[in-house]
Amino acid sequence: MVEGIFEQVADSRQDWKVKHTVSEILTVVMCGVSAGERSIYGIREFARLKEGWLHEVIGLELPNGLPSYDTVRRVLGILDPKQFQSVFIRWIEHELDIPKGSYGWIEHELDIPKGSYVSLDGKTLRGSGIKSAEIEPLHLLHAYSHELGVVIGQMECSREKTNEIPISKKLVASLKIKGTVITGDAMLCQKDVVKKIAKDNEYILALKGNHPVMDEEVREFFRTPATRSRTTCTTFDIGHGRTERRIYTLDTDIGWFADRKAWKKLCAFGMCESIVWSKGKERTEKRYFITSLTDVERFGAGVRSHWAIENNLHWCLDVLFYDDECAVLDRNAAENLAIIRRIVYNRIKMLSRLETLSMGKRACIYDDDFRAKILFSC
Repeated sequence: MVEGIFEQVADSRQDWKVKHTVSEILTVVMCGVSAGERSIYGIREFARLKEGWLHEVIGLELPNGLPSYDTVRRVLGILDPKQFQSVFIRWIEHELDIPKGSYGWIEHELDIPKGSYVSLDGKTLRGSGIKSAEIEPLHLLHAYSHELGVVIGQMECSREKTNEIPISKKLVASLKIKGTVITGDAMLCQKDVVKKIAKDNEYILALKGNHPVMDEEVREFFRTPATRSRTTCTTFDIGHGRTERRIYTLDTDIGWFADRKAWKKLCAFGMCESIVWSKGKERTEKRYFITSLTDVERFGAGVRSHWAIENNLHWCLDVLFYDDECAVLDRNAAENLAIIRRIVYNRIKMLSRLETLSMGKRACIYDDDFRAKILFSC
């Protein structure tokens, strides 16, 4: 049933030494990850306990038996992560019976709704590093579509010993999305990043002390009396023992800003004032932004969507998929396992009819039929 899905993944092993195909090994790994295993040893044990299910339901022949721990570890370490995820893209498109390029990660045109929000934000896999041994953990920059509720792209930042700035430009270029609103934190508030984003999309980027002069000018700007160009909208959130009022302010009268032309499509400065009441105390915080938008409602929605990535993606990856607990130190193996976790996350979000992601993940652990349906549509 699944033979041939991963045939396009390059296998650098010597043919005469190969007892298990890449397709067999990757299928075993994905099934183990979806069942909640967080280590290569755990994946191998899952396969041992579910060998009959792998044969009868998933269709693995395994003529040489199950792959060993060392074989799984070695294969995950030699696979190129970029090629690996491109094969997953083609497989997902085939399994979901959707047009080529309408869903995917790298090097595909994405059918993301125009005007929707895509957040760029980084996440560190803390278990993939050892501080005492000077092994830096893997750091991934994600592109997350709020409307689709899935990860649409990711790139590793650590291998090139750099930060998110140059990687974000590569990620935006590779996604080939158009007409969306891309949000990012202050790390991405750079002229060359804005230039790359603004070519085909709008943007909302946080402004902080990494641009001290600009930051102080914008803060002073919002301390001046409001004019007709300044618009506001307000939202309220109540829950978890706290009430939060957010006042979003957008001002398009920025002709005074001397460096405006250096920031492509810059149309306004924004501010979000958050007032939180909790346990009888009041706390106020103000955040500032640059944006190509001119509508305060769209600006406010974009700011809220970027904050939501912590709960909708990062929290889920850590709590439900044990992202931080995966103590695999080999860089390729760690990234390939991270890709698989995000693919399983996407498939549960897209295919599960259960009420929550946590219910879908739990069903993948305990229900063999549900797991087969989510992973292989069988």
